Amino acid sequence: MHMNDGWHPSIGEKFWLNHRRNGHFHEECDPLTGKCSTHYDQHDPYESPVELIKHLADSKLVQGVVVLGVIDHLFNDGKLRKKAIRTLFG
Repeated sequence: MHMNDGWHPSIGEKFWLNHRRNGHFHEECDPLTGKCSTHYDQHDPYESPVELIKHLADSKLVQGVVVLGVIDHLFNDGKLRKKAIRTLFG
């Protein structure tokens, strides 16, 4: 990888893989096997804050966390969220 080839280190839901991004293209590489796959994302999270929010909204992981938070707030008075905050920042 050359630093000027347009590809930049990134992050992704599959935290055990190495991630790189070039605009809308997202590459995921397994450090153990060296196998890589590339896909096209509808939103480029590095383009603008609005595109980052749209990109995160497409994420199943983010969607699940939001649903869990809403359920916790509605049916559990936010106890799970409060406990998580105390545990992380306590």
